[in-house]
Amino acid sequence: MKFQQPIIRFIVLLLMLSLSHCEKEVNAPEKEKPPVNTTGAKFELPDGKCLFILGQANNDYMEAYLNTVRSSPTPAGFAYYTSLSTGAVQNDMPRYKAFLDKYPNTVLQLAIWTGERQWGNPGYYLDEIVTGKYDLNINALAQACKSFGKPIFIRFGYEFDGSHNAYPPNKYIAAYQYFVNKMRTLGVTNVAYVWHSWGVEAYYGRNDFPQYYPALPAGQTVTQALWYPGDEYVDWLGLSIFGTGWGNLSTNSTIQWFISFAGTHQKPIMLAESAAIKTTGRPDPNWVISDTHWFEQVFNLCFKNKAVKAFTYINVDWEADNPASTWGDTQIQNATSNVKSLWITQIKSFLHAESDLYSLINYK
Repeated sequence: MKFQQPIIRFIVLLLMLSLSHCEKEVNAPEKEKPPVNTTGAKFELPDGKCLFILGQANNDYMEAYLNTVRSSPTPAGFAYYTSLSTGAVQNDMPRYKAFLDKYPNTVLQLAIWTGERQWGNPGYYLDEIVTGKYDLNINALAQACKSFGKPIFIRFGYEFDGSHNAYPPNKYIAAYQYFVNKMRTLGVTNVAYVWHSWGVEAYYGRNDFPQYYPALPAGQTVTQALWYPGDEYVDWLGLSIFGTGWGNLSTNSTIQWFISFAGTHQKPIMLAESAAIKTTGRPDPNWVISDTHWFEQVFNLCFKNKAVKAFTYINVDWEADNPASTWGDTQIQNATSNVKSLWITQIKSFLHAESDLYSLINYK
């Protein structure tokens, strides 16, 4: 039996290979584990580049901008809203896709409404999300996002620190993380998640709702960091800037805090909602933007801070849409000639829907 020894060696080798394969299978990560962005820069542009996104929600206003202000190149993206309530996602997403499909190389900027204090106890809608009440609609949103064929920026629970929302930090963080985990588990990979602040001093409702806002430890101050879901859940930081009420943006303490926070956490900043609104507090159906001060402030913020990499402008007539509004008509095409001239000159510096947009943001 001169072949017996080689055969035994061959059998032993097979057994060793089999055991090694089993060990790898046992130690392998779970195939169902959702991918997590750990770079903190999903869809981030190179330094010196800043997206221009046109808002918001009303196709007629956005097409009016394209027809009367600047149509070529197209804005890099368009901003819309939806919620997780019954039917919203199912009705909204097909309409948004149909609009964006007309404009190649664009992105969707999508805000997810999560309740306001006027409708219930602080964080009531956030609690409902965490209990699974809206899981079917999150599933529908996930499927819609995957079929969109474009990069999407989602602002979950936008303006989380605003008094109009009154989101207790623990409730907001729990719902934000729940939402992102669900989307990742459902295999959504073309979404960057934006943590969007009101852009002014954070509302911590200890005086109004002590049962929802616990006393902070001695010496701890209220900053937006109380609401931060964590680097692994946040791709971009978002800010709102409406009218001159934000003051000098180069010295605004909240905005400067965000710029510092962005540097520490290596996150890009999106001006997620902005408009040169009227701040008199009085309605005036004939009001249009007449001076360039607000735009000079915002453009300087974008150009002088490399962290600011997206600018969303809301080109609408607020009072025509809502008789209760006092914000005026912030459409560029209706502004005075000096405003329109500055806009045309400056907006050329922003990134539009050029053919290389997707490669610049590493979208495949």
